[in-house]
Amino acid sequence: MKRALLAAAVLCLAVAAPAKVHAKAGARAHLESHLRKRAKPGTTIRVVWTLYVIEHGERRPFDAGDLFVRLRGRSGFARAYGDGQNGRYAARLKVPRGGMTGIRFGLEGVRMYPDGRTERGDHYFPLDNDPFVKR
Repeated sequence: MKRALLAAAVLCLAVAAPAKVHAKAGARAHLESHLRKRAKPGTTIRVVWTLYVIEHGERRPFDAGDLFVRLRGRSGFARAYGDGQNGRYAARLKVPRGGMTGIRFGLEGVRMYPDGRTERGDHYFPLDNDPFVKR
């Protein structure tokens, strides 16, 4: 009985995984809050962002669990999980040492291999209004 349940669970994961990968592959992030790029290191800031996909020419919210924002600094990183729903999320985090030099939004993940090994497998979303990219 336990083997049958385990086999069913593995089958469900194998079928569901491609759909989730496909959905997140088309998702994009949009920074909603004004980011004070010159905020002093150690200062707590609030970051608000949305995630969306384009379906049939329309923008639709993208929801998932374990979403995070990651700030890059000259001497380190800061990371915080987002709270929210309907594709809109917010997080509070401290500006890393050396100030902010970049921002990324991601979905926490794990890669699992047939031999039992695991490794971190986060997915990062393209940011359509990155304040650190010169246009």
